[in-house]
Amino acid sequence: MDDASLNSARSRAHLPPRRPSETRRLQWAGRTIFVTVGYDPSDGAPKEIFYAGGYRGGSDMEVLVSDLCIALSVMLQHEGVTVATLSKSMSETFDLLTGESAPASVLGVLLDELSRPPGFAGLLAEGKGPPPCREPDAHAAGQEDGLAGGEAQE
Repeated sequence: MDDASLNSARSRAHLPPRRPSETRRLQWAGRTIFVTVGYDPSDGAPKEIFYAGGYRGGSDMEVLVSDLCIALSVMLQHEGVTVATLSKSMSETFDLLTGESAPASVLGVLLDELSRPPGFAGLLAEGKGPPPCREPDAHAAGQEDGLAGGEAQE
């Protein structure tokens, strides 16, 4: 590995312990999945995503989505890596009935979710700032929505 590669590998941004985040509900292959997206308070860019529920505990899909979220978070915290650069290389499917394209994988769905503006974006435009910061793992979709662990309810 050359020096440029080593320096690039070391340029991971460290996020503050408290930062704006929101839990979102998304759909993939007929399932409801919950993720929490964390934002860099300095520029509002998404810098992390956590799996928060939707698949049976211990299932292959739960582990896969959780690991994808971790990998995306690490990538997004490196200088020069954005959701847009990652998204443009993802596969898409095309629905002949609606004429719309959609992500072909759960990874593409997660990237699509990261590209959506936060629910508090309107507050930022009005100059009111983001909602109060929470500790990164202080809330889970199950707690917010009154659900216990395991399967998410629709």
